[in-house]
Amino acid sequence: MFQTAVIPSFGLFSPAQKERLKTAHPRQEVRFFDHLPTPAELAGFDCIIGNPPVSLIKELPDLKLLQLCSAGVDAYVNDPDYPRQVILANASGAYGEIIAEFTIGMHLYLLKQLGQYRDAMAEGRWEMLGQVSQLSGSTVVCLGTGDLGASYAKKAQLLGAHTIGVKRTPAAGLPGFDRVAMMDQLEELLPQADALVLSLPDTPETRQILNDHTLSRCKDGVLIINIGRGTAVDTEALCRALDSGKVGAAGLDVTDPEPLPKEHLLWKYPNVLITPHVTGGSCNAVSRERIVEIANRNISSFIETGAIPHAIDIDRKY
Repeated sequence: MFQTAVIPSFGLFSPAQKERLKTAHPRQEVRFFDHLPTPAELAGFDCIIGNPPVSLIKELPDLKLLQLCSAGVDAYVNDPDYPRQVILANASGAYGEIIAEFTIGMHLYLLKQLGQYRDAMAEGRWEMLGQVSQLSGSTVVCLGTGDLGASYAKKAQLLGAHTIGVKRTPAAGLPGFDRVAMMDQLEELLPQADALVLSLPDTPETRQILNDHTLSRCKDGVLIINIGRGTAVDTEALCRALDSGKVGAAGLDVTDPEPLPKEHLLWKYPNVLITPHVTGGSCNAVSRERIVEIANRNISSFIETGAIPHAIDIDRKY
């Protein structure tokens, strides 16, 4: 019998969700823990659903599959102690909608200068701050076309934006995008962008993809939103671009470093909105439902075939 342990991560599953996990496959037994188990408690388990520390995973010689409740995998693929024999699966697909709503809200907040109006209200100032931009008719270049990027792009299209997706591998006809380009075409796309929306993982290829050089290729006043990983943006280069007006506004749910130090210059800009990596952390009931669906699909596939459709490649880090 295939043994699965469910540990607390990103909120608790409801009784109905637990029942679906328990009955997903006839050759599976599921045990739910209300605490982080010890290696002794997890002895003999084949699979864990949750986000345990690598220090625990490496003490479990019987473990075959780790099904994360998060889409991000940084803590595992970047840890040299992660045991390679344990197949790693994430919950990509569980968070796209909730993060897309957050991103659209952030985009509109910046376009309409709502932060500056909030500041004026706090000071009792009845003051018009000038013209504002609109999403309709604008060109948005999305770096990353996975669940997060595509979910955002679909909503941006509904609001009238022209969306261009940029990805690492060739593809055509991706939902949500009016055009799909390759990463090596990025520099020719930057001058077209009214906004850049980043939803990239942390890999050697994506680190500081926005830097002094690439930002210099953008049109003046470009809007930057980062919902992926903070390492995709050279923070000091971003500050210089904000100072010069090359970047008109920025919305950052992730930063580099993270957490952002209290004394960092980035906090001082009135045209920057920073949130503490919360777009996906707000794991609501819908996200948990999707985590259950993903986990059941992956575990059933593993029991039947010994493999899962979209395992994380530890070397490629995604």
